[in-house]
Amino acid sequence: MGDILDEATALIRCKECPWYKNCVTPMQVSAEDIAQFRLMMQGASLPEQAKGEMENFLENIASTSQNMILQSCPVFTQRLKDNLGLAQRIKEMMQNWGKEEEGPGK
Repeated sequence: MGDILDEATALIRCKECPWYKNCVTPMQVSAEDIAQFRLMMQGASLPEQAKGEMENFLENIASTSQNMILQSCPVFTQRLKDNLGLAQRIKEMMQNWGKEEEGPGK
């Protein structure tokens, strides 16, 4: 009975969720996010050289992470954790992406 309630709750959360129809998105780091970080760094009691190095390091991480990290909704994440078969099917879809279109004569 608990499984049915859990799935019903997830379905309701999914329909009402602000992520609805946008379950996975690339992580976005905006110029505003970087500006806020710079403001926080100004208040830190670090030598100027260390602040500059730390700022450059974190800007590089932010830039790289946008290509490597996805934000996912909590329902989608939980469904992947609970259902290894679903995760495997998604993995296979990604590995075979575009292969249907590459058949002979195309």
